[in-house]
Amino acid sequence: MIRAYLATPDGRLECQVPRERFRELLKQPDILLWVDIEDPEDADIETLLEVFELHPLTVEDCIMPNPRPKMEEFDRYMFIILQGIRRNDGRLAPVELDVCLGGNFLITVRTEPIKPVDDSCARVEKKSPIMRRGADFLFYSLLDAMIESYFPIIESVEARVDELETHMLSDSTQATLKELFGIYSELMLLRRTLTPHRDILSRLNRGELALIKPSSAIYFRDIYDHLLRMSDMVDGCREVTTMALEAYATIVSNRLNEIMKTMTAIATLSLPLVVVTGIYGMNFSEHPELGPRWIYHTLSMGLVAFIPVMVYFFRKYRWL
Repeated sequence: MIRAYLATPDGRLECQVPRERFRELLKQPDILLWVDIEDPEDADIETLLEVFELHPLTVEDCIMPNPRPKMEEFDRYMFIILQGIRRNDGRLAPVELDVCLGGNFLITVRTEPIKPVDDSCARVEKKSPIMRRGADFLFYSLLDAMIESYFPIIESVEARVDELETHMLSDSTQATLKELFGIYSELMLLRRTLTPHRDILSRLNRGELALIKPSSAIYFRDIYDHLLRMSDMVDGCREVTTMALEAYATIVSNRLNEIMKTMTAIATLSLPLVVVTGIYGMNFSEHPELGPRWIYHTLSMGLVAFIPVMVYFFRKYRWL
């Protein structure tokens, strides 16, 4: 699916611009054409190659998934790969947005719906002025929405870390350890995604790029500050999670020592009984079966009944 929006110098805004007009519009340096492509088809790829004259490697990156964000400069445009985060079946997963920024055009390519982009399209269709300030400001608006979408996810992970840290001190189980490792993997994913974005924004906010006006660079600096704050939050959560894993290992080790101490005490207290019954059990002339039958049966039943009692005791204190 392809959507195209056009902003003219007189403030006029057109939605659903047909692709047949793209080639003619690109010859006008004072307009802004935003083309949003979702799940590109063969006709969309042909448009990128022949109408916008993008490099074949750029088009290939738009089609194929990329492991990390990056930015590349070409003669007529800049190519930027951005990554958002979404929850898929309860787990975090990256979602890719490919952006081509030119002097009078902006191209966004994605393989699935991305809420910040859809929200920006809705704003434009409601006659928002974000397209009237140039391609670089429109790119800033999209980038800001993508980065801001990280905040709710990071805050939810941070809340889970705090809750799990408190819960771990009172109930350290295998489920707790599994959840700790799940949170740690999510934090590593966030860190791998945020760090390349920080490198990209450090170049965008310097005002040294030809396609980024100096008046727009300060806006990218604001995103960079937000990104630094998110990175600090992720690093703080990662440190807490690492300490929680170390604390879990310490708690399990201490618990094992307590169990071994208790079982050693029980074995030591039972040792005299074992020795006595072992010695007198070898005296065949005084064997219990030669005396009253009830003594033998009572003793046998007591020994057998003692086994489930001990099993219950061990399970109650989670030694088994």
